[in-house]
Amino acid sequence: MKKVLALTLVAVLLAGCGAAASVKTGLGHTISVAKSKDAAADAEGLAQVDTVMAAVTVDSSKKILGVVIDTAQVKVNFDATGKITTDLNKEQQTKVELGDLYGMKKASSIGKEWYEQIADLEKWMIGKTVDKITAVQNPADVPDLKSKVTVTITDYQKAVAEAVENAR
Repeated sequence: MKKVLALTLVAVLLAGCGAAASVKTGLGHTISVAKSKDAAADAEGLAQVDTVMAAVTVDSSKKILGVVIDTAQVKVNFDATGKITTDLNKEQQTKVELGDLYGMKKASSIGKEWYEQIADLEKWMIGKTVDKITAVQNPADVPDLKSKVTVTITDYQKAVAEAVENAR
């Protein structure tokens, strides 16, 4: 019985290899420090690194079959003397890991948290090529995204484009 089970598993794996050969996976990212700020006499400075990460699976025509996007938004505050005031031992979490704690819902005109908007953006990307994805300038101009995504998507588009380019 064990031998039959083992042979069945091997046969299933081998049968799946043909289909899997046309599916490729890639990773992409963008990094920005644009939201960093100098310290002033009356306000702390901020060193902020936003790292957008994307993983994709694509078919042989480079249409997206699956996509996952997340952002690590690491913030380090410092005073006017340059002394770091942020707890450096505190564990950093991505926006997806933060979930509702990220706090976008209260500021969102559509009442959605960041991870919810990204999930809708990911769903919208399925079945599309990079050209279609990067052609979008503003989600508000796309009927399928208008009521689901209000965040700026430029860095997500870049990370996904790099991931598709890197798909092997």
